[in-house]
This record gives sequence, C-alpha cells and structure tokens, in this order.
Amino acid sequence: MILGSSVDTLPQAFKAQGLRDQASSRSSWALLNAYCREVAAPAGELTWDSPFGARAWPLVIQQHQRLKGGHVLQVSLPLSAQQLLIAVERPSVTLNHTYRSEPFGATFGKPWQALDWQHLARVLLNELALRFDQPFNDELLTQIGNSAALMEEFIPAAGDDDWGQGEHAYLRSEQSLTFGHAFHPTPKSREGIALEAIRRYSPELGAAFPLHYFAVAEPDLHQASHFDESAYAQLERQLPAIPLPSGYRALPVHPWQVEHLLGLTVVRQALDSGRLLDLGPAGEPWHPTASVRTLFQPGRDRFLKCSLHVRLTNCVRKNAWYELESAVGVSRLLSEETRVLSEVFPRLTLMAEPGFVTVDFRDHPLEARIALQEAFGLILRQTPDWAEDETPLLAAALFADTPSGDSPVEHEVMRLARHRGLSWETATQVWFEAYIERLVPPMLFALCRLGVVFEPHLQNVVVGLRHGLPSHVYIRDLEGTKLLPEQWPDERLTSLSERARASVRYPQALGEKRICYCLLINNIAQAVFFLARHDARLEQRLWHCLEQCLTRYQQRHGNVSSAQLIERLLEGEPWPNKTNLLNRVLKRADRASEYVPLSSPFASPLDAQ
Repeated sequence: MILGSSVDTLPQAFKAQGLRDQASSRSSWALLNAYCREVAAPAGELTWDSPFGARAWPLVIQQHQRLKGGHVLQVSLPLSAQQLLIAVERPSVTLNHTYRSEPFGATFGKPWQALDWQHLARVLLNELALRFDQPFNDELLTQIGNSAALMEEFIPAAGDDDWGQGEHAYLRSEQSLTFGHAFHPTPKSREGIALEAIRRYSPELGAAFPLHYFAVAEPDLHQASHFDESAYAQLERQLPAIPLPSGYRALPVHPWQVEHLLGLTVVRQALDSGRLLDLGPAGEPWHPTASVRTLFQPGRDRFLKCSLHVRLTNCVRKNAWYELESAVGVSRLLSEETRVLSEVFPRLTLMAEPGFVTVDFRDHPLEARIALQEAFGLILRQTPDWAEDETPLLAAALFADTPSGDSPVEHEVMRLARHRGLSWETATQVWFEAYIERLVPPMLFALCRLGVVFEPHLQNVVVGLRHGLPSHVYIRDLEGTKLLPEQWPDERLTSLSERARASVRYPQALGEKRICYCLLINNIAQAVFFLARHDARLEQRLWHCLEQCLTRYQQRHGNVSSAQLIERLLEGEPWPNKTNLLNRVLKRADRASEYVPLSSPFASPLDAQ
C-alpha cells in the first residue's frame, strides 16, 4: 500500500508506523515490567546473561551484549514451554529496567521471533491462564489493546519537555503522562467511550472544557462539610453566575458523565417533571488532571473531583456514596493529626477534601437514591497556597519517560548542576536527599505515631520546587486514606456510618504493606531509577541516602512501631509489591489487591552491590 502511495503521503505513512511502533514498545515494556515483578521474579523464573543458546539469539540482542556492553534478560514460561528474551541496559534489584530492544519469544528448538504487544500479551496471558487454571482472559487482551491504541493517540500531542514555571508548569505536568504507570498492564485504557469523547476530555491531549450544569431543587441537594462554611458555598465560589429559577441551585458535572446521567430512569423522570433542569455547558474551561476526573482551574481555591462512570485502567471512577462520606469524614477526623503533622513537618501539606455535594431524592427507594448520589457526587479538594517562587510538579510526571526519551527530573537536576556548578552525581544526590527528607519522615510519622495510612504513590504527590530543589511536598486524594484500629477504635469513628467506617479501617500489617508499596516501590524506586538509570554506582549512593534518612527518622521521631518496621527494612526484608497485573488476570477489584515480595536494595550491603 505504501509503495502505491503518492510522495506526499509517504512521510505520513512512516510517521504513523513510528507511532504504532513506539506505542507497541511502551505497552510491551509495561506489560513485561508487571509480569516480571508479580510473577516471574517471585517464582525464580528470571535469568541474566545466560551463555546457553546465545549463538542462536537474534542479532540485535547479540550486538547489544557484545558491542554495547549491555545485558540480556531471559524470562521462563514453564507451563507453556516458552522463553522470552530482551536487551536491557543493566540489571536492577527493583526490576526498574531500561529496555534496549523489543521482546523476542521462542519455544524449544524453534527460532526467536520478535513480539509486538499483541503477541507478547497472548504469550503471557496464555501462561497465566495455565498457571491459574482458568480460561484465557480475552477481556484483558482487549484492554491492553485499548491502552496501546490510546498511547498512539497521545504520543503526537506531547509537547516539549520545558514546562516553564508556576501554575502553568503544574498544569503541564498534570497533563503529561503519555505512557502512564510503568508497571501496569493497561496504563492508558479507557473503556466503553467513543474516541471522539476521549480526544475531547483526555488530559494527555491538553484538554480543557466547560462543565455541564443541572439545576437542582434545594431540598434535593445533599452535602457535607467539615468547615464552618457549607460545601455548597465552597462550590459556588468556583462557579459562573448562572440564572436560575427560585429555589434551585446549579450543580456541575463532568461533561463525560452527562450520557450516564441521562441514561438513568430516575434522572429522566426528574427532568420530565421539572425536579431537575438540564442547563447545559457554561463558564470558563476546566482542565483535567492526571486522574482524568479531577479538574483544575488556575486561580480557584478548590479542585473538583467528579464522578465518572468510565473504567480507567482498573476501576470505574465513580464517587461511591460511602466514599463521599468517608472523604469528608476522614478530613474531619484528621484535622488534629493534620495540625500535628504541619507542626512537626512544616514542608508537608495535606490537600484536604473538606466537602462534597450531590443529589439525593429522599422520597425514592434506596437503590435510586444511591444511583443519584454516585452519579452527581462531587468532592471538593483544597488548592494549596503555592509560594510565589514555587513551581509545583506532579511526581508521576517528574519520574517518567517522555516521547523524547528523557525524564523531566533529569532536566531539573541538570539545571541545578549548572546553576550551582555541581557535578551530575552531586547534584543528583542533593536533589534526591531534599525529596526524600520532605516525603519519607512525615509518611512514617503518620503511620507509626498517628495510625494513619496515606497513599503517597506518584500520582498522589505534588513536589514544590524552589531554587531548583524540592522544597515542599503535597499529599492528595485523602479519600483513599486508611486508619489503623489500634489507634482508631470505634469510639473515635462514631461520626462515620458503618459502611464508611469499614472502608477506612485497615489492620496494621496491611497498612504497612500499603505504605511500603506506595512510598518505596511506586514512588522512591521510580525516582531512583530515573535519577540513576545509567549509573549503577550512583544508584547505590541514592539507596544509601534512603538508608540514612530512615536511620535519622528513628533517631528523631521513632517509637517501637517505627523501630520494628525500619529494622526489617534495613535488614533487607523483601518489599510488598501490589499485583496490578494479577488483579486483572484474576478479575479482582483494586481494593482486593494482594502483594508479592520484591527483593529489597538493602538485602545485601550497598557498597557490595
């Protein structure tokens, strides 16, 4: 087909093929990352630089190893009697790898074949079906394809890597996650939505749009706030002036949600009767952040966390009725803990969720009431008071690859090195030490002293940069915060309903696993990778910085609980890794996630690695 095309269409054809190739590679690498961490490594099915059969390896693999001094990772698939092979820059104890080739696959006695995402996914899903004695997961294969196709949409929209300063840079960082979670099988999947809508509302494409408004009779508004100011008063400050009939209030929804709302019988009946009024879009555009459903408008003092009945990656992103309650309830319960954390760690800010607003027809059956609450549910999140000379950036964007092949954090360190006249290695260590000192101690303090389990994974952390260094850390999405029953007995939770209480309680062991995964694996291991991916000795220095940070924490703030946890960490106890791939394979809800062991960088002396 290309040979028969005109000269003008040739560049377009090659460009499209390049996009498909890059999206395929990134999808394959994310899937392989997840498989190696969750399945192959715990089962002892990874081999490095094996000499056996090396003469039959593909030429690109041989050249990578011989001419570039690279390494070769071999993955055994014992139940399907296959092997995978891929070129890697160097081994990583946390399995964060820079891949230098496509994956290749072979069965015994057969030649190696290059695998695109489709072939790799089929090979791995077939192995997993045999391993767990279940049918091949066609649904997951479709979702992986959906994610790859959307990456292909997002890659051309990626701008340059210079985001600027201030809130402009912040918004650029929120909308820059072209490839998404590097250890997730479907990092960009968005299911059941027309491509036109995805293009209109996706942050990766620089989306901005007005909200869609409904008029709600005042008695049908359901709201809660833990401030003296009502939740609706907080919301109203964010909204344009909209003419309304007497006795009605305007309630915005994400425009992506309108189709779902109009599909609900209770909503259609309310529109027909005039109990609800469809006002349509209005006001200035709002910008979707990395989570897609949380919206930001510069100058506003609240983010809007909207309900979306769209499946993004693993979950339908609706605000469940009990999550509306628990978000505000937890913010209220943590008001004293927030004060303590701010006094002990003034470089930390919790982005509270002080209110929610939704619709509730109290004269309807419970099922219809819950459907309404979840369809209209809107959580308000405080916008921090950024310092004038501060540039807030999303951690998930800082520690990520871009289509250019660079990581934004590498640009930040280069600027710091030039400005201060430092070597790359010294600037990297200074930057990393500033980051972990602002993040790790308050998260440990919250867990071990206050019984509060935050989720400081990359997408929940915003890093405030001043003079080129991390100066402040902001933790968001408190709706996912959990409380340990030892410090939070029932008498402290009487303000929550039984369902909301159950959703926020976590046993001690599970709380430790959650914080270790979010903080150490999802966040810090990614930071170390992007800061030192080309320098093994620098990586050792960064892990030593974390070791010193943990030791200092215990000296300054430690108690028995933190002493036990830190001792286990520094003795090299494996880290608990969340099973993003196996959740999908076994069709588990995200809240039912399990953990598998990941080798710790402290498992042997750092200077011996």
